[in-house]
Amino acid sequence: MKKISDIKTAMMYAEAMYGSTQSSGQEEILYRDATALKTAFDNNADDFLKLNNPLLKFEQKAEVLEAVAQNADLSDSMLNTLKILVQNSNLNILPQVLEQYILLYQKKNNITEIEVTTVMPLSAEQENLLKSKLSAIFNKEILLHYTINPQIIGGLVLKYGTNFIDNSVKHKLDALEQLMKGTK
Repeated sequence: MKKISDIKTAMMYAEAMYGSTQSSGQEEILYRDATALKTAFDNNADDFLKLNNPLLKFEQKAEVLEAVAQNADLSDSMLNTLKILVQNSNLNILPQVLEQYILLYQKKNNITEIEVTTVMPLSAEQENLLKSKLSAIFNKEILLHYTINPQIIGGLVLKYGTNFIDNSVKHKLDALEQLMKGTK
C-alpha cells in the first residue's frame, strides 16, 4: 500500500515541478537536471538518503544540497525541489519523483526512450539510420541508450517501455534449437 502512496506523491511532485517551469520555459533544463540527478542517485543512493537523518537540521541539509547542486550544475528549480523534498521528509522518494518527471516531460514533448543492446557499438551512420527508422515507426523523437553484450552474437535487442523486440542471432538460434527439439 505504501508503494502506491509513494508513487502518487512522486507524481504530484513531478507535476508541480513541470507546472512551475512551464511558464518560464525551463522544462528542458529541469529535464536535463532530472536525468543527471537520477544517474547520480542511482550511483550514490546512500549519500542522498543520509539527508533523511532526523538528527540533521534543515539548514545543514540545505548546505549539503547546495553543494551537490553546485557540483552537478543543477538549476535553482531542481535545488528548490530537493529542499522541499528534504523539508517534507520525502527525499526517500526522489528516484520516483525524478522518474515521474522524466516520463511526464517525455510524454508532453513526444519523446520515446529505447534501450538498444548490440554486440558492438554502432557506427554514426548505423545509429542515425536506426534513429530515423524508429522515429518513423513511433512518430516521436527517439532517445537511444546503448548496452554492449557480445553474448547476443549479432543483431540487436530493443526495449521500450514494457515492450521487448529480440532480433539477435542468439535468440534466433535458441528458437531454431527449440524447433529442432520439437518443443515449440
